[in-house]
Amino acid sequence: MDKLEPHTSKEAAWRSRLQRHAQSGKSIAAFCREEAVSTASFHIWRTKLAAADGHAAQPAQPAAFIDLGAIKNTGGGTSLAHSPASTPAPASAIDLRIDLGAGIVLTITRR
Repeated sequence: MDKLEPHTSKEAAWRSRLQRHAQSGKSIAAFCREEAVSTASFHIWRTKLAAADGHAAQPAQPAAFIDLGAIKNTGGGTSLAHSPASTPAPASAIDLRIDLGAGIVLTITRR
């Protein structure tokens, strides 16, 4: 028996599994639960097969920085100030909530 055969059959099984995931529209976690495989194995095989195919993950381009200005206290609330603050305003409460998608929410709170 050729030593490559078990590896290639495993590789073929993972290629098939990754194709089914792409067509399923499900999250990786939900798909892996149904397939009874770990998400770690899913990510390892996806990376390994992409590299073997010459499609290694390209590093993402850094997002452009958007300067929204400083936050200043306007008495009853906060607003953006586009001029540099000459004196720091007293700390006021801030609740910032950013929905990053895929069920991930970043919340920053200052009391």
